[in-house]
Amino acid sequence: MTQIPAGWYPDPDPDAPEPRGQRYWDGRLWTEHVQPAAGAPAYPSPAGGYRYPGAPGGYAAGAAVATTPDGQQLAGWWSRVGAYLIDLVVMTPLIAILAFPWIREIAGAYADMVREVLDAVRSGQAVPDQSGFAADNAGPLLALTLVSLLVNFVYNVGFLKWKAATPGKLLIGLRVRLREVPGPLGWGTVLRRWVGQNWYSPLSLVPVLGNLLVIYPFLDLLWPLWDSKKQALHDKIAATNVVRHSR
Repeated sequence: MTQIPAGWYPDPDPDAPEPRGQRYWDGRLWTEHVQPAAGAPAYPSPAGGYRYPGAPGGYAAGAAVATTPDGQQLAGWWSRVGAYLIDLVVMTPLIAILAFPWIREIAGAYADMVREVLDAVRSGQAVPDQSGFAADNAGPLLALTLVSLLVNFVYNVGFLKWKAATPGKLLIGLRVRLREVPGPLGWGTVLRRWVGQNWYSPLSLVPVLGNLLVIYPFLDLLWPLWDSKKQALHDKIAATNVVRHSR
């Protein structure tokens, strides 16, 4: 019998609910990973086709879907962005409350800077040099950065270790797992993933270096768009994938 390549095929489980979906064949065995059917199954011509266990005839492989090596469907980029935005909405008020004294100080200094610039423009004088704003407010900026990192750490590390997903991912139906094997995430994996996503943050306050590092979070966010394994940079550091989770 011709060996059937790994891929998504109509689910041969006789107890599968209707409408019958697709199940992932890993090249040797059926896995537990299922998904809704992408369309009607393509039946083979009389000349033949692939056959597999439990099926009365051969089917053509389903539409190509990015998966982990054992067949679990990977999350789409927009789903990941949506989950990220939800998490941002949840974390931002927490950061604002905990860091309020320093945020108020930074906002006051910024308002003074804008006022000086506007006064200089109105009077026809040279605009004051504002390049030292970060250095002049290094204390409150550092405090705000540390509070943000602390909230981010507790939120992301805590939820990933507990649920393998942040609240944003849970709402959208995503989970984080090791790419090669399913199962709960270990502390080492969770910590590497967090560091891979946030290592640049404290360095962003360093003059010049901070300007260069500003590109990293954007690269990290966009990387799954062209990566064959759909991994962000922090996924690669931790050897993880974000996957669809059947509710």
